[in-house]
Amino acid sequence: MSLPKSYAEVFELLELRMDGFSPPWDWEERRVTRSGIRRYLMRTYDHPDLFRFRPWLRLWMQIQWTRERCKELHVVIPPELWDEDKARLAAKIAATRDTSHEEEKERALRWARR
Repeated sequence: MSLPKSYAEVFELLELRMDGFSPPWDWEERRVTRSGIRRYLMRTYDHPDLFRFRPWLRLWMQIQWTRERCKELHVVIPPELWDEDKARLAAKIAATRDTSHEEEKERALRWARR
């Protein structure tokens, strides 16, 4: 399957709401890229109780959600596009002393190390 023709099509295919999301002014005219899809999906992640989670867990939930949406679109995001997120996630996990969600933390660290 090829990339969607527009970012609006990405939102339509995934049935995402556009309210509260303000894309750049040239959003409609931009060429669709895998990095662009990843970036826009990371920005649009929304969870009703997001503020109550630790920073590392918020980022991990955002990454997982984005990865799942990319699978729905049949878009493979190259590993190098995730490198910054992997580094941020590993740093946030290293900075926490929180002992909750140990199993999830281990899954996140395994992904960040790949």
